[in-house]
Amino acid sequence: MAMEHVTENQQLERATRIAHTALKSRFYKQKYAGQVKTDSMDAWRALPVLERKEILTHSYPHSSDMLTQPLEDAIVISTGGSSGMARYTTYTHAEWDAFVSCQSEAMRILGIGPSDRIANLFIAGHLWPSFLGLHDCIKRLGAVHLPISTNIAMEEVVSLCRLFEPTVMVSLPTFFVFLADMARRDGFSFPALSMINYAGEHLSRAATEHISSALGVKRIKAGGYTSADAGIMGYQCEHCAPGVYHVPTSFQFIELINFDEQRPAAVGEKAEVVVTNLSRSSTPIIRYRVGDVASWLAAPCACGDSNPLIQLAGRSGQDVKLGGGFISLDTFGDCIGAQGEPFSLNFQLEIADVGGQFTLDLAVETAGEVAQSRLDALEQALLAAIPELRVAREKDYLRSFSIRAVKLGSLPRSPITGKVARLLDQRVR
Repeated sequence: MAMEHVTENQQLERATRIAHTALKSRFYKQKYAGQVKTDSMDAWRALPVLERKEILTHSYPHSSDMLTQPLEDAIVISTGGSSGMARYTTYTHAEWDAFVSCQSEAMRILGIGPSDRIANLFIAGHLWPSFLGLHDCIKRLGAVHLPISTNIAMEEVVSLCRLFEPTVMVSLPTFFVFLADMARRDGFSFPALSMINYAGEHLSRAATEHISSALGVKRIKAGGYTSADAGIMGYQCEHCAPGVYHVPTSFQFIELINFDEQRPAAVGEKAEVVVTNLSRSSTPIIRYRVGDVASWLAAPCACGDSNPLIQLAGRSGQDVKLGGGFISLDTFGDCIGAQGEPFSLNFQLEIADVGGQFTLDLAVETAGEVAQSRLDALEQALLAAIPELRVAREKDYLRSFSIRAVKLGSLPRSPITGKVARLLDQRVR
């Protein structure tokens, strides 16, 4: 089973039609100076990229400048604002149906079907699309929908899941880490559960192993590489490793761009994701700089799907800069995960600047009391894994480094998405 594959030339042809339609909007007419010349890939790449702040400024309800038609027969959704202020975007109902159809096909490829009972464990409301979108996907799959949500207390979520015995659970990695922590602490399980389907955040290898072990489920797959702004940009098959996705070429035109050198990335080179939605013309999303970093994989997938593979490598600009170097937040997660119980993989790192020095405060959720010796061991592991941190301490750039154990579920969650903000960099204003 595979999604439709179209060639780059066919994608360019479809994208060009979307770009010409975009000229009906005030925003794109001004951005493109009233004309679009895209008779080749070089000409296409000459079009300026769409930035996140432009969507924020020029989309409904702040403005109607990006609309190519009256706002009718449509749905308004939000990104949730986990990467900054919430952005809103509009889809016609036909465009929404195309998005959901592609998303449900991604689930079908993973083997989800009519015999499954699917626990919808996204947060509902706030204009966030995930709960509603998953409902539409489940209808298309002909499966049984358990619309539980995580707007309710975790104890009730667990109770309902134990009562209705879902075969598939769908939510954010933050939620599944918390659920696994609770399962370890309280000793419950879900015997019928055969698959965890996650979306909205990166799931580290350590978190995957923790969730699998605590919940007793072997199949943990991404529901898709998706954004509310652009729609689904990648889907997994059984052969995809974590972070690897097929590109739905009939739905999205994806470019990987090295912005430092202003050129398309070579195979295997990490570069920023730029996406054009091939099914949206009412609010066109053209050459949108998503904020993710990825690379093209050269080898074809063993599943036989002709759609190309990309490997995500995190968010652009989301690493921690310390002492002139950049450290992935996953390094902190890996060190925490290596400590084992009672440490959770939900954590928050706060960095502040005090009189020319910086301070680090690492808060880690734990299932119970933690001896100071365990916190000291975690500190030593981080110093060993992050040379920049060790050097900063030796040279007195690091004023203080504290590690705190906090109660499970106590770190601030986004009221809209339920995500934990892993980084609070007070140096960035």
